[in-house]
Amino acid sequence: MEIARTKYSERAIVAICSLVYFASYFTRKGFAAAMAGMISAGVIDKSMGGFIGMGLFVCYGVGQLISGYLGDKIKPRDLIFIGLGVSCACNLLMPLVPSAALMIPIWALNGLGQAMLWPPIVRMLADSLDHERFVRANLLVTSAAHLSTIILYLYVPLCLEFFTWKTVFYTACALAIVTLIIFALSMMRVVKRDGVDEAKKDMCAPVSNKTAEDFRVFIKRAISAGIIPILISIIMTGFLRDGIESWLPTLYSEAFGRDASESVLVSVLLPIFSVVSVSVITVLHKSPLFGNEVRGSLVIFVAAAVSCIPLSILIGSDSPVIRIVCLVLVALVCAFMHAINFLLISCLPGRFSAMGRSATASGFCNACIYIGAAISMYGIAATSTLGWNVTVITWIGISAIGIITTLIALGAYTKFIK
Repeated sequence: MEIARTKYSERAIVAICSLVYFASYFTRKGFAAAMAGMISAGVIDKSMGGFIGMGLFVCYGVGQLISGYLGDKIKPRDLIFIGLGVSCACNLLMPLVPSAALMIPIWALNGLGQAMLWPPIVRMLADSLDHERFVRANLLVTSAAHLSTIILYLYVPLCLEFFTWKTVFYTACALAIVTLIIFALSMMRVVKRDGVDEAKKDMCAPVSNKTAEDFRVFIKRAISAGIIPILISIIMTGFLRDGIESWLPTLYSEAFGRDASESVLVSVLLPIFSVVSVSVITVLHKSPLFGNEVRGSLVIFVAAAVSCIPLSILIGSDSPVIRIVCLVLVALVCAFMHAINFLLISCLPGRFSAMGRSATASGFCNACIYIGAAISMYGIAATSTLGWNVTVITWIGISAIGIITTLIALGAYTKFIK
């Protein structure tokens, strides 16, 4: 696959990827956003909610490994179309099943569908743009995801107030259908406008010259770059990022005694803070400190651990002022994890583009972040029974592991990128 040959191609690719990722977040995070309302309505309990969310994250993580490998072997366009189609069907089925137990396999299947989206997006961007433009494009694509989350958390309280939790899933299904139509038409237009031979020489073309030996070389190179401790730090990032996003409405409702609609609404702080953090880290990525993705992640893990210390003491207070302070601290920790996610999930895989393995690297990294997410769904449900302050203390420990693993990987990764 070659660098996009026209400005139209570049803009179209970024726009298409942004739209797909927007729809991806809406169709993936709908359950987490509606979970507090479903619990308060008696549709599910916290334990069942944890299992449903864990099913998505486990299958998403496993699917990332498969999708990352396939993303460098077959047309990214095909993976995206299949993945979004599967997610569309799962969102349609969620409100229709007669029991909560059946939601587990359906939402797990949604995880597999979602796994087919990000690695091919990374490949389309990495192979179509140089590294500097790739980083800027990543900001736009990830910002589209955060915008989707903001809209979702504003929309869900309205659904809970005037309709039912089922409306959230029906809306996500409709959005996926519209996105699939626009995606298909846009891809055909790019190919037609640039006069590209679709079978051989456009952003949709498969990589056909990869061999088992190439893969072994990639693995060896990645290990020498410190990828093993990096992947562990990514697991910690997933635990904090997705654990906080999934459980904040329930945390806010139980720790501060607020109703479900208000609990979902305050969650809009998370994507707002996250958009700001990703925008800031994109600028800082040009600096020597954060230009090294592992070094930058180390600094951010330290900031997250420091933020969790006062939160573990203050959470659960009856004071409205303290409640606001706690919300800001939770949003900061989540924003820090999105900044690390941008460095290690969005930017780091692009370092392997010269080997033709950007999607493969993305698959490995994304698999690990959702291993952490899967652990968090049940882990936070379990620790919350001991008190939400105990849960926050575990966040400090998770941040500490992130600090240690990025320190271990720093030397090798610095040598690799030089």
